[in-house]
Order: sequence, then structure tokens, then C-alpha cells
Amino acid sequence: MNYIRLSRQHELETYEPSDGLKTAAEMAMVLGRPLLLSGKPGTGKTQFAHWLARSLKDDFNEEPIVFSTKTTSVFTDLFYFYDAVSHFRSQEPDKKTSDFIELTALGKAIVCSIGLENVPEEIRNIAKKSVDGYTKPKSVVLIDEVDKAQRDFPNDLLFEIEDYSFSIKEMNSRTIKLPERNRGDIVIILTSNFEKNLPDAFLRRCIFFHIDFPGKEQLQNILIRKLNLTPDDTKSLEEKVNLFYMIYKRNGIQKQPSTSECIDWINWLKNNGLLNEPLASIKSSLAILMKNESDLNVATAILENLP
Repeated sequence: MNYIRLSRQHELETYEPSDGLKTAAEMAMVLGRPLLLSGKPGTGKTQFAHWLARSLKDDFNEEPIVFSTKTTSVFTDLFYFYDAVSHFRSQEPDKKTSDFIELTALGKAIVCSIGLENVPEEIRNIAKKSVDGYTKPKSVVLIDEVDKAQRDFPNDLLFEIEDYSFSIKEMNSRTIKLPERNRGDIVIILTSNFEKNLPDAFLRRCIFFHIDFPGKEQLQNILIRKLNLTPDDTKSLEEKVNLFYMIYKRNGIQKQPSTSECIDWINWLKNNGLLNEPLASIKSSLAILMKNESDLNVATAILENLP
């Protein structure tokens, strides 16, 4: 097997957001608003946060601070997490409550901004271990898939973003608050697949940008750039991309393949010497694109019925 997995570093180096997305990010930063990104899975919503952090790396931490939203997420999870279950099960008598607490996305970003010396002494060790590796005061915070949580979560999140303060109740700690003058130190990017409608009040406070699924020419350029395709490779790329779009747009497909799955598919063909082979010889590779038997049968039928 000659499949070569693309590294995270390579993906970031070859990622290039649209001018519209760059402009939306600039507006969000100037206005001090969260940037809400929507789009189908695989269109680069999460990658943009990493790209932005690296673009601002002279002043910002080079990697975004990520909060992965869960169905059970509540607003305090944005600042810190207390592992009560592990604490309860712990058999070590010298373990303290602070050993089971870690700051999360906004908590880390606030500490980075104000500095450890300004953190209340009772939680300074928690803060220190939480921000290990973050060396700069400014941060991009990615709150991923915000629509996964309960409906109240986005509105609670909005309030917390406006207030930028928290305390750790399990430690009876004093409130830590981001000063008004430091608000520009934190850039917040939210992503949503719009699996659930987000509250209107929340949407009004965000700068919104929808990342469209790439057109054929754009997708070909993405593939050429990411996979370092040669001129000989690109001769056959167009027919593979045409097949991909026929599958993507066909009625009856339950789960449309994403950009990232198309990249995986072409990468597989390239590294197994199949990219320049006739379409009929790559039928088995369609399993990379399709995620259930029904969709695979539809995709196979499309390929087999080509003139």
C-alpha cells in the first residue's frame, strides 16, 4: 500500500482562504466581534483558525486555543474543566482538587493576556500548567461546532464573550477578568454546520461568513497545490474531478462527499499509480468517497454508466 497521509503541517502550508473570508476576519477583529463560519464539513472552517493564528504569529500564539463543543457543553466549560469523576475515583490521598482542574479555551486566553503574575495565587498553579506552551499574550480561540450544544449555550457564550470573566467555584477563587483595554488580545472564531438553528440574538452579534463548496476549477487548484501534482498528473485530474462532481450532485446520495474526502481519494489514486488510469479501473476506490452501501452503489452506477 502506497497511500501517503498528508501531514497537518503540509495542509496548513497549502491552505489559502478566499479574499472574502480574509475580509470577514479583518472586520471581526476591528469590530471586536466573534467570526461565525458555516459550511459543509471539509470546506476549511477549522483550518482557517489555524491559518489565521499562523498569519498573526508575530503577536499571537502560533496555534489557536481550541474548544470542541459537545452536546453536554455549558458556559463554564469555556473557561475551565473540573474532572469530578476522576477526583471521586482517585485513591491517592495527597491529590488535591486543583489537580483535577484545567483551564480551557477562554480561561487560557485570558491568562495569556493578563499574565500569570495577575492570576489569583490560589489557582496560579492551575493556570501555569494550563498555558504551558503558550508564550504570547494574544490568542485565536476556536470554538468548534457551536451548534452541537443545547440551544441556551450560544446565548450564554455570547454573554461570557462580552464579560470575559470567570472564577473557579470548586476553589472558591476570586474572579479573573480581562480588562477592557485587552479585549483585542483574543480573536474568537466559531464554526457551525447549522445542524440546529442558532438563536437570532447570537447571530446578530457575530460577523458571519459562509464557506461555499469549491467549484470545479477551484477544487482542481486545491488538489494540484495540496498534492504537488505534475503536469502529467493534471491531464487526468479533470475527468476525476468531473466524476466527483457527478457523484456530489446526484440526487439520492445521502451523504455527499466533502473536499477533504476528495483530496484523500485523489491522493490515494496518485500514490498507487492510478490517477492516470481509465475511470473503469478505479471503481473500488470510490469507497474512499462514500460512507454507506447505498451511496456507494449509486456512485458505482454513475461510473459504470459513463459513455
